Formats: sequence, C-alpha cells, structure tokens
Amino acid sequence: MAAKGKHALVFGASGLIGWGVVDQLLSNYPAQGTFSTVSALVNRPLRVEDSFWPERSPATPDLQLVSGVNLAGTTIESLEKLLLREVRGIENVTHVFYFVLKSEDQPEDEVLVNRKMLECAVGALNNICPNLDFLVFPSGTKAYGIHIPGGVFTAPFEESMGPLPDQYQNSINYPALRTVLETASAGRQWSWCDILPDAVIGFVPNGSAFNLTAHWATYLSLYALVHGKGARVPFPGTPKAYASLYNEASAATVAKCAIWAALPHPDRRTTRSGQTFNIADRAEPGSMSERWPVLAAYFGLRGVAPPPAAAADDDEDDDEEKKKKVLMKPGEFIMKHRHVLEEAKGVRGTSAVFRGDFLDGYGYHLDFDRQLSLEKVQRAGFTEEVDPNESWTRAFEMFKAAVMIVVV
Repeated sequence: MAAKGKHALVFGASGLIGWGVVDQLLSNYPAQGTFSTVSALVNRPLRVEDSFWPERSPATPDLQLVSGVNLAGTTIESLEKLLLREVRGIENVTHVFYFVLKSEDQPEDEVLVNRKMLECAVGALNNICPNLDFLVFPSGTKAYGIHIPGGVFTAPFEESMGPLPDQYQNSINYPALRTVLETASAGRQWSWCDILPDAVIGFVPNGSAFNLTAHWATYLSLYALVHGKGARVPFPGTPKAYASLYNEASAATVAKCAIWAALPHPDRRTTRSGQTFNIADRAEPGSMSERWPVLAAYFGLRGVAPPPAAAADDDEDDDEEKKKKVLMKPGEFIMKHRHVLEEAKGVRGTSAVFRGDFLDGYGYHLDFDRQLSLEKVQRAGFTEEVDPNESWTRAFEMFKAAVMIVVV
C-alpha cells in the first residue's frame, strides 16, 4: 500500500457501477500505489465479508465501508457530521466517485430528489474536503433521447449531440446535476466530468435497481430449472429489438474509465471543465441476435429469436388469442415460478432486482440502433476494450459464486 497515495470516496458503493469502482480500486487499477485509501459509502447495510470485493492485503488500498449513508434523507450539516465521524481521513479525500441514483415514478420528482442529493453531497464535500481534486458521476443514453418516442438523434451517438429539445430537458437528471456541479466547483480547485454508458453489465452482492444482468440471470437460471437444459428460450422482446445495434458496457469498463478520467493526464484539459465521455466495452456495435444465444448457452439453454407475435408490446391489446401467443416477460415468468427458486437447494437468495418490471420493457421499447461513438474517449487516451460476451459471463460467474443463481 502506498503511504501517500490518493484517497477515493465512493458514493453508492453497493450499486452496479459503484461496486465496480471499489472493485477496480481494490484491484490496484490503474497501478499499485495510486490510491492508498478507499472509503465506500452505502445506504443499505453491507458487510465487507459479504461484498465480494478483493481480499485485503498489504499491496491493496485500505478499505473502510460505511453503511447508512442516505442522501435522500439528510442535510449538508448532518452529512458533514456523519462523514467526519465515520470516515477516517475525510479531510484527505482527493477523488470522489458519485454513483447514486434514486428513481421516482414521475420524471420531475426524480430530477428534484437527485438534484437535492447531489447538492447535499457536494455541499458537505466543499466544507470538509480541502484536498478534493476531481469528481466523476454517470449520465446515460437518455441524454440522447432514447426514451423519447421516435428518438431525437441518429446513431452512432456522439457527445457533441444535443442538448435535447427544451420540452424534454426536465425529463432527465443530467442537466440539473451538471448545473449543480458547475455551481459547486466554481472558483475551487476541483473539477468534474461525467461518464456515459448505455446498458451496464455487472454484479452486485445485495440486489440493485435497473440491473439487467441480474434480472436476466435470474430469468435464465429459472427457465432452465423449469424447462430443463437444452430448452429453447426466445429473446424477451421484438424482432426489431433483437436486430438493433448497440454497445453495452461492463461495470468494470465504466469503473476503469471513471478512474482514468479522474486522474491527471499530460493534457489535464481532456477531462476537465465538465466533459462528457461515452463509454462501452468496445467501439464496434453488436446486437442481441449475437448476444442472446451466448447468454442462454451459459445456462444450458438454446437462445433463439423472438416469435413474430412479439412484434409489439401487447399489454393493452384486447385480442385474447393474440395475447396467448406473446412471450411471457421475464418478470412475469419469475413471479409465476418463484417457488421453484425458493425450493432450489443451496441458494442463499436471488439476484434481486428492484424495478424488474421496467427492465421487462428493454426488448420491446429499445428497438432502434443506439450505439455510442467511442472516438472522443479513445482519442483522449482511454483505449481499453473487452469482449462483451466475457463481461456477461464474468457477471454470471459472480452471481453463481455468490450462490444467487442456480446453474443446472
């Protein structure tokens, strides 16, 4: 461990990307000695021994894990007291990785609560972290309007695109969060940037919201238990979604990019002044027609194209015969057969997903090309790429090791 390395403070450390950031920091990314201390902040209780982060050793940064950090239910003053009490060396924090998101049913409410949480966090940091140098937070492809019917921009999406039309600005968090950071960092020594992935692939030890990997891991493992190895499992979506181009990012890749962006470079301007960087496992886009058979095969299943009847989301269709032909969505299948999971021997829990109903729409609503251009981040110096199939498999292996899924 480096005696004078940097001190990383990670908000949302048990979430999908936050867990990945801690995992990479404890794995000495980008090099041993870069960071000497990692302080991981989580809301829900989590023990180090249940985290599945790398084991401690003299060669890795010191880790301190602090539970009960609820940004939605605190004030700047209360957060300051908590951090001063619970985080050793808080005054030495140099880098902050802010990966916190609270979802709400109404977009305006979600913008408001997330803006207030970030204001609280940076307000406290400005008061008690005089050595703060850089903050990284995530945005996402809603910034390119993927949630808007008919879309706004044409893929590949580039960071220079935008902003969204005025009527959609209040439907996403990112503009408000950027304004908070611009205001909070004005006249100070620290700066910030945001990292922009599409779907993020990864593992978490205690459940998470909007984790497509966990949702499909539970679905496919259960499908194999119910129907047996070798069964055909259609892609849960439409033929158009099955063929559309995209490029996902593993939590590990997003974490590495975030750490890279936060650290000094020969030209520090490449990651200063509120820059946005698209990130994905690789620049070349793929499709679910390539990915789904590989994912299914991990569970001993045959992944196949969706049936033609899945060409639309028929929840509101009155044709009962048509409804019978529509593929049961993963969340519905899990609810129907949950008793099979509960009866499975040796499973300590499931890869719980909050808002799995939202994820069920992935293969129905995202039926257009939405790949990200990585030209900017690669030109700036982050050129690491990985096979997306390996990212999915690695996450499945982690869920299996945690005994959160059954692989027959």
